[in-house]
Amino acid sequence: MKKKLVGLGTLSLFLIMLIPAYAEISEFSIEKSFYTIDEGIVFVGTTDERNSMINIVVENPNAKESYFIGTRSNSNGVFETTPKNISDFFSIIGTYQFTAFTIQKDDGITLSLEFDGNRVLEETFSILKLNSIQDKITEVDKTVSFSVSITDSTFANPVYSLENEPTGATIDSSGQFVWTPTASHGNIEDVSYSFDIIVSADNQEDKESVTIIVKKAYEQPVVEPVVEPVVEPVVEPVVEPVAEPVAEPV
Repeated sequence: MKKKLVGLGTLSLFLIMLIPAYAEISEFSIEKSFYTIDEGIVFVGTTDERNSMINIVVENPNAKESYFIGTRSNSNGVFETTPKNISDFFSIIGTYQFTAFTIQKDDGITLSLEFDGNRVLEETFSILKLNSIQDKITEVDKTVSFSVSITDSTFANPVYSLENEPTGATIDSSGQFVWTPTASHGNIEDVSYSFDIIVSADNQEDKESVTIIVKKAYEQPVVEPVVEPVVEPVVEPVVEPVAEPVAEPV
């Protein structure tokens, strides 16, 4: 009986050794909050086992699945993929499903990414974007003022700034822009001043180009033609010959 028990114990141990232990993905995300179409996307994450092989597959908005990339976790269980060009994998606007796993896809973690044609970002991530700003027309010594705002008001404490702005133009913390063109900004024809308004918040930035036209301020001076003085020719006086008196004969 003891021999049978020992035999069963040995068999159980042998079976346990044959069953492969695999790592579980505990975290999975993209390295940055979003990527533009010209960048390479990088995925990062952690597993509960070190030196584990990680597989990532992608399902596009048309439900077509393909292998994306493989990588290996380091001695701390952390993994990071090599950059992959956005344009090579994101061609259809919509939601892409990325799943990271070790052995079974069903045991992995799925990440949803949105592609809008220009950016890739996590589905619940908000994009910082300025509302459209119309070009303005003003005159010398006439103040132009308008408010700048963002499309998503959930961003806390957005910071506004100007780039290549005309002298004297300002924007405050609330997004209020003010500029009064001076005489030096005017000319004999309309003058265009183009610059960027920038907003930054939560490690994101957006900018909007604005043009302000300062209307014609002065009339072009009329240049009178220069009249050259007429030089009269010098007339030499005519010297009449002096008649000698004729002596009468005696």
